[in-house]
Amino acid sequence: MTYASKPSQVGSDRSAFMARIHAALGHATTEIPASQAPVVDESLARLASAQDDLIDLFATQAQAAGMLVHRFKVQDMFEKIVALLRELKAERVVTSLHSKGSSGWSAAFHNALDQAGIAFTDGVSSTVDQFDLDAGITDVHAALAETGTIICCSDSSHSRGASLIPPAHLAIVPASDILPDMIDYWARLEAVPAADLPSSQIFITGPSKTSDIEGTLVTGVHGPGIVHVLLVEDA
Repeated sequence: MTYASKPSQVGSDRSAFMARIHAALGHATTEIPASQAPVVDESLARLASAQDDLIDLFATQAQAAGMLVHRFKVQDMFEKIVALLRELKAERVVTSLHSKGSSGWSAAFHNALDQAGIAFTDGVSSTVDQFDLDAGITDVHAALAETGTIICCSDSSHSRGASLIPPAHLAIVPASDILPDMIDYWARLEAVPAADLPSSQIFITGPSKTSDIEGTLVTGVHGPGIVHVLLVEDA
């Protein structure tokens, strides 16, 4: 009997709450504005478009944000990444290469790491274990040319820790994944059912930074202090 009365009580409380708001605004009911929202002048609001050279713009903006950009052809990818890991003296890494477009790379890439003598774990490893690794290697779900931002999404097989925990992050960015700006990215997600959306989306613009109350900027305290963008262009 007690539970049956709750819905009407909630409705009553809401009505009283809305009545107070209406009274404060001088309205009898909620009024919907008659005028439409102003039209956005995209030439002012958007700084990048599909007609731009998105590869060059992204590379320029990513470098300006403090990331190190390496451009190479897809057939050279594994060789270049292994060489970079050796330069970083990375002996143990975590890989997370499960997003669309890169799933076919995983087996070949792991084979290349094996041949180079670099120990690896995949992206479903415990995040606690990742604190002891030298680098995280991920693909991206998109990249934004306007700001040089990379977007890493997580799901049951794609760890969010790979891009956030190890001291170095190597992000593989196929040129085809570069979008003009965030408006294009959100528009692309509109067609994705809610159940298929990732559990988290990480927008990365530059290496990890933090600042104290005096404004002293420190890089790499809470995450990767080095972000290498591996910009893979078509063969």
